[in-house]
Amino acid sequence: MRRGYQKKTIGRRGAGRAKAADEAVQLMLDPEMTIRVMQESVHSFGAEMGRLIAIELLSNEVRELCGARHERAEDRQASRHGRQRGVITIAGQKVGIQRPRVRSRSGKEVELSTYGSLQREEAMPEAVLRRMVRGVSCRDYEGVVDLAREGFGVKRASVSRAFIKASSQQLEALAQRRFDGTRFAAIFIDGVDFDGEMMIVVLGVEKDGSKRILGLRQGATENAVLVRSLIEEMRERGLCCDHPTLFVLDGSKALRKAVGDVWGPNAVIQRCQVHKKRNVLAHVPDRHRDDVCRRLNEAYTHTDADKALRSLKTTVRWLRNINPDAAASLEEGLEETITVIRLGIDPQLAVHLRSTNPIESGFDRVRKMGARVKRWRGGDMRRRWCAAALVEVEKKFRRLKGHAHMPQLIRALDRTAEQKSGASKIA
Repeated sequence: MRRGYQKKTIGRRGAGRAKAADEAVQLMLDPEMTIRVMQESVHSFGAEMGRLIAIELLSNEVRELCGARHERAEDRQASRHGRQRGVITIAGQKVGIQRPRVRSRSGKEVELSTYGSLQREEAMPEAVLRRMVRGVSCRDYEGVVDLAREGFGVKRASVSRAFIKASSQQLEALAQRRFDGTRFAAIFIDGVDFDGEMMIVVLGVEKDGSKRILGLRQGATENAVLVRSLIEEMRERGLCCDHPTLFVLDGSKALRKAVGDVWGPNAVIQRCQVHKKRNVLAHVPDRHRDDVCRRLNEAYTHTDADKALRSLKTTVRWLRNINPDAAASLEEGLEETITVIRLGIDPQLAVHLRSTNPIESGFDRVRKMGARVKRWRGGDMRRRWCAAALVEVEKKFRRLKGHAHMPQLIRALDRTAEQKSGASKIA
């Protein structure tokens, strides 16, 4: 025979289990409907389950506010007040539901916090942005999204509006980035053509080799005024100009002038060897191109700057007999193409600092996204698309190869600045 205290203890345990069960959200499913949706598509099944879970979460909040249905409670502060058509966002689409309504004892509408979370405005634009930067167009969006049974809002007009909103937010965030207290040992600047418009992109490399997008500016060409305004804007956002910095630029004289105007003697210029080679080959007949490539590659792979310079000057003299314009192209900014060699940096790091290749991965994504656009509508559209692609690529950036030698680069830059300062005092 059980004693009274034993029954009481068992009752408490049973009550604890019942309370834990009440706190959990239980989802009642129709077996036939569940099997049918699963057979149609796993993704559709996931979207449909998301809708059912959302409905149960709303019902659970109503029970917490009003108590169980038909339960009599004198201290009840709110009561059910029917249902109303509503919309939530699940898996990049809008889904219609019958949302419950609750009113307080005074008759005022009680807002359900769960419904507000399910209606989050950013959810749809974020989902659209994720898909479109991976190659899905507005026209194809509906085809790659498996709709829930009540899903809608995936037509190209809705998708386009969502993408405009999300990409505008990313463009604004990119333009407001702060760099206070961060030293960038190397900065890459290059431009990409966007259907006749030039997008200037700036990529910074921190002391540990991490890469960050610093700025974006749109213009007709790579002119000095445009680039200078971009660099000055980054300086206002905390980019430090007081430390010597390695600038890796393409062959544009405008970029060289703009960097020198803002950074002054702290600018250490490395001309992109890939751009230089491309410019020289544009003047050379096909029968001589292999010889030019071989000569330039031999010069640029030297570890001794003086030997590299002598080799390049020999190539200049050789080119004068073939095409004087090719020789002039190579001679322009000749010594700045071997700056990294002169700094004496370890080859594992130097090979990634002698060209603007680290920024080209971002340009590849920009070109792939831009290739799907049939009609560009204004400059703002170009900037938004470019910013969306760059921010997406930045998430996958790895540290610069050879980053273990970044302290060596910083010491070499500081040493170069000291030598310039000493030379100016002597003069």
